[in-house]
Amino acid sequence: TMTSSIIIMIAFSFFVQAAEGSTFGIVPYVDPANTGSITGIVGAGGSTGAIGFGMAFRQLGYGDAFFIMGCAIMGTSLLSVIISIKKHSAMFWGKEE
Repeated sequence: TMTSSIIIMIAFSFFVQAAEGSTFGIVPYVDPANTGSITGIVGAGGSTGAIGFGMAFRQLGYGDAFFIMGCAIMGTSLLSVIISIKKHSAMFWGKEE
């Protein structure tokens, strides 16, 4: 029904906004002297992803496009565990300074 669709969309949006906030939340720690440049790179990455996935949905079937999007998301999520920021511990190693 329309009501359940709207409720699911609101819940999905909540988690998407939380994920975006976590991405932009680490920007000031990457290189404090160049926060503006890092913010631009992160923002450009979002635009690049939108264009790339938009092209995938235009050129491929929905099943293939969602599969590619899912693989890209899982791959980048797995890579996020190796992020290491100066003076802060990584997810599984290092120590706070």
